Amino acid sequence: MLKRTLVILILALTQAGCSIEEGGGLYDLIPMTEDGRQLHERDKRELLKIEDLKLGSGPLAAWGRKISADIEVRYTDGTVVYRGPMFIYSGFRGSVFIHNAITEAGLLSFGQTGILSGINGMAVGGKRRIIIEAELVSSGLLVQGCRPHENVGVRKEKLIVEATLTASCIPVLLRAIKLPTSRYMIEREVWCNSSSEPQRSPSDPIWHLY
Repeated sequence: MLKRTLVILILALTQAGCSIEEGGGLYDLIPMTEDGRQLHERDKRELLKIEDLKLGSGPLAAWGRKISADIEVRYTDGTVVYRGPMFIYSGFRGSVFIHNAITEAGLLSFGQTGILSGINGMAVGGKRRIIIEAELVSSGLLVQGCRPHENVGVRKEKLIVEATLTASCIPVLLRAIKLPTSRYMIEREVWCNSSSEPQRSPSDPIWHLY
C-alpha cells in the first residue's frame, strides 16, 4: 500500500513539473576520463593489496553508485580503528547533500580513496581484505558519525581493511518545486536502482576500475 501511494505521489509531482532522475543537477555524475581511470588503476595496482575472501553474486561496487559495506579498519599492529557500516556515493558531485549523514553513521570520507578503490569491483555478498599503503591513506576523518563527536579519525599509516559489500545501487532522485534560481526546493533520494551492470569478467585483473 505504501509503495503504491509513493508511485501515485511521484506521478502527481511529475505532472506538476517535477522530475525523477538518476543523478542530475547538483548530483551530476563526475565523468570518468581515460586519464582518471588510468590513475585510479595505477594506484589500485601499486598501492593496494587486494584479496577476495568470498565472491559475491550481486551488483558490483562501481563508479556512479551508492555503495554500502560492513568494514573493519585496523593498523598493522592490530589496533582497530573502526568496525561498522560504511556508505559512500561513488563519483557523484555534491553527494553529501543526497543523503543526510546526520541521521546515519558511516559516511566514508571522500579523502579515503584507498578504501573506495579497494571495494570497487566487489559484488554484493562478497568479502575482501584490502591492505592500503600509507601513501593512499588520508589522515583525519575516516567515517562520519551521527554527531560530530562520533566522527572516527585515522592516522596516515598503512591500513588493513576487511569489507563485506552489502549494497550497490544507482541513486534515483525526486526533484520538486522549481525555484527562480533554477534549483529545486525538494531534491531527495527516493529509491536506488539495483542494476546488474557493469559486470565483472573472469579475465579482468583485480585492479580493474568499474
